[in-house]
Amino acid sequence: MFQKLLLLTVRDVGWPAKLGFALCGVMLAIILRAITHLVAPGVSPYAFIYPAALLTTLLGGWQSGLLALTVSETLGWLVVVPQAGMAGLPMRYQLSAAVIAALTGLSIIALAHAFRLAARFGFTERGEKLAEREMLFRELQHRVANDFALTTALLKHEARQSLELPIREALDEAAQRINSFARIHRQIYLQSDVISVNLTEYIEDLCGSLRLALPQNVKLTCDLPPLLSQRDIALALGLLMNELVTNALKHAFPDGADGTVLVRIRPSANGWEFSVKDDGAGIGQIIPGLGTGLIDQFARQAGGQLSLDHANGTCVRLMLPANAMRPAVLLRGD
Repeated sequence: MFQKLLLLTVRDVGWPAKLGFALCGVMLAIILRAITHLVAPGVSPYAFIYPAALLTTLLGGWQSGLLALTVSETLGWLVVVPQAGMAGLPMRYQLSAAVIAALTGLSIIALAHAFRLAARFGFTERGEKLAEREMLFRELQHRVANDFALTTALLKHEARQSLELPIREALDEAAQRINSFARIHRQIYLQSDVISVNLTEYIEDLCGSLRLALPQNVKLTCDLPPLLSQRDIALALGLLMNELVTNALKHAFPDGADGTVLVRIRPSANGWEFSVKDDGAGIGQIIPGLGTGLIDQFARQAGGQLSLDHANGTCVRLMLPANAMRPAVLLRGD
């Protein structure tokens, strides 16, 4: 809220807005004077021209502040001074009081205008630094994507050169896994918003990419409400889903059996449940290996707890806290 108000003070506004701010400042001074008049008629004739000049300068610039000061002090001279009983004083005293009030008001306008200039400079400098950081971040991610592609190409080259089938299969699997990581990295880090991610669109896009590599006997479906999440959590969930779907394809449907893999996110009692379920033969007990280690690592990165269910196939659930993601409509309204 404070940042929005500060941003309002540094914007350039046109003359209609300047006149409007000046009018509001004068009205504020009149209202405060009317309230004070009920308690102490005529006291401090020029007291309320200062907040009027300050606010109008901050919102509309020094021109608005000067206009509000001039009008407010004129009204004070014509209306409030006679009520205060100052009209009977020698003119030089009345003029001295008016000049002092004017000089004080001009000082306030000068300080408020200096604040506007400093704030504008700060916002401009901050915007330039953010733009530079964004450019460097994009360049870094571009280089990471190139490194993924280079590593995949080297692994595939080594696989083609190898004469031993187990080594060739291991290298091909490693190349496919890195290629999956590269695809996920590209989808999430090259978005325009590097802080929050439309999790629903992101997971559905990943599912679409995975469907291209599925055999015809296996279907991949997604059941996702509209959600957004932080980038790091979305990345971890995408990597986890990729690993779980890959495991399901390797173990759940032997000998070309038909089946379905379901990716689902739904609310739970204490947060959110992310699950990947297949209706195949199941994978039995978990055998420690690279895939299992990656699954555990991705689950920890997402901040959730894993559980395994073998009823009617295999279902891997990741229980996430409530702040891991939020409905997209509510988050956009914040």
